[in-house]
Amino acid sequence: MNCQSIGRFRHPYDCGKFVDCLPDPETGKLYSREGSCNGQAFHPTFKKCGSIDKVKGCKPRSGRAIAANHKLDYVCEGASSEFVCADCKTLVNCINGTAYPEPCASGDLCAVKDAQFGGGVCYPSEPIECMCEHPNEFKVDYYDETRFFFCENQGSDPVIYQCPDDHLFVPSLSQCRSYAGLPECTSIGVFANELNCSQYYTCIFTTNGWVQKPSSCDNETHSGLMYNEQTGKCEDPCTWDTGKFSCSVEGRFPDPVNCNAYYECVEDDSYESGLRQTHHSCPDGYEWDPTAREAFGHCVVQGTRKAKCSPVKENKCFIPQDQCNATGDQ
Repeated sequence: MNCQSIGRFRHPYDCGKFVDCLPDPETGKLYSREGSCNGQAFHPTFKKCGSIDKVKGCKPRSGRAIAANHKLDYVCEGASSEFVCADCKTLVNCINGTAYPEPCASGDLCAVKDAQFGGGVCYPSEPIECMCEHPNEFKVDYYDETRFFFCENQGSDPVIYQCPDDHLFVPSLSQCRSYAGLPECTSIGVFANELNCSQYYTCIFTTNGWVQKPSSCDNETHSGLMYNEQTGKCEDPCTWDTGKFSCSVEGRFPDPVNCNAYYECVEDDSYESGLRQTHHSCPDGYEWDPTAREAFGHCVVQGTRKAKCSPVKENKCFIPQDQCNATGDQ
């Protein structure tokens, strides 16, 4: 077919096919590309495939039919007989709700052009959202946020990847995250969502991979609770021991978060609290024992300490300052 303008047109010899007329980016001239309605008829007015009885006198010729992919039938919901884009490199010809995918050739991207093509079409260098503008770049797919693509070089064809089930691609993190915004499972257990510790999740490993079950501390009777990984419970975060130390009297005291260190508190009027607080560490191979030297405390050989040391572990949850100030805690 000799193309005169950009668009999707009836095939000159077969009503069961159509012809896309596209611009060649290098020459600027138009070239033609045939497509099949897979046993259906092409309706030139609506620019889509449909029932044969809708196109008067149509008798499609037999020819090579494209294969259906029922995994992509979901993109045809609400568009039973349309041309739609499943992702930046996959055009889907929806015929009676069944998906017939057509991968776009090198240099082409799936673009929606309703005026000329009545829907999606594999088009040269459009849309810009699907183009590789920078080398070594990850971008979320323009049509499906559960997919992403990698750009090896500027102007190269995007390579499409699929996130795991129940995940979407987060561009700012360049990784797939669950719909609930939960981190990826890397070990078995129950963990707090450090970005929002009112949520927590269980990680279970099966023969089919990781299973992640989200949960929430919010309920009708309590609000503001966060999941504490140390106790395995939803608690008021303002009651948590943060391990913060402040001098109240003179003396030497163990560091709540480090068994090999201690604080020294000395009266000094130049400080607002009246006490100068200094942090010290024991030498390598030694640890602080508050019971040594008649309970004045001293560094002892590691493993010989008489007092039990259970350092406070840093909590990864972000606690808004106003939340605890309102209760007078922290």
